[in-house]
Amino acid sequence: MEITLKAKLENVYKSKDFINKSSGLVESKGKWQLNFIELVQSEEGSQMVMHKVSVPDDKVKQYQDKIGTLVSIPVKAFVNKNQVGFYGI
Repeated sequence: MEITLKAKLENVYKSKDFINKSSGLVESKGKWQLNFIELVQSEEGSQMVMHKVSVPDDKVKQYQDKIGTLVSIPVKAFVNKNQVGFYGI
């Protein structure tokens, strides 16, 4: 199944590395993140929803100059603690 997220790109940033507090060693490198805002319509009205999407290092350049614009990005979905999340492919 292919899913495309289409929303306004708000920010592009690299998350911090995960550092083991005991050893002080980097256990995993930070990932590039895209923040999107989507206006969702429902029976109760409309609400703004923020989506955080991680993308591979080689894909981030194609989004850095699109902040503030409507962007479509192919994603895969996952569920964590009853919430749906996305990651870029």
